[in-house]
Amino acid sequence: VFDDEEESKLSYTEIYQEYQALVERLLEDCLKEVGINEEKFQEAFSSPLAKTHTSQAILQTVLAAEDFRLFKKMMVQKNIEMQLQALRIIKERNGVLPDCLTEGSDVFSEIEQEEMKILREVLRKSKEEYELEQERKRAEE
Repeated sequence: VFDDEEESKLSYTEIYQEYQALVERLLEDCLKEVGINEEKFQEAFSSPLAKTHTSQAILQTVLAAEDFRLFKKMMVQKNIEMQLQALRIIKERNGVLPDCLTEGSDVFSEIEQEEMKILREVLRKSKEEYELEQERKRAEE
């Protein structure tokens, strides 16, 4: 759903609010499970251990619940990673990437055309499912 355009769409806000609620719920449950109150968690957040690269990567998902710009950046990055993963899968299946993805040519082999159709269909279905879920949630509200 997220793209790298500067202007944010209304759907981004809805997704962000769902993300905030999810992170809050998960964090509360986790803190209860390990027996840590919010103050102790805040202290741990500012400790030197929390400043390591690994810890920052983990904490970024929590921080994104409080910062829309960070959240959007994280989602755009995730989309890029998914696109790269799709390209790797295509390359693994064919042994090479289609010319149109490497040299700018629009010539596809029959297999490449079929794979692109499958990829487009998967993306279309994913978008449809997301939209249906959003409609269902609005209807429930």
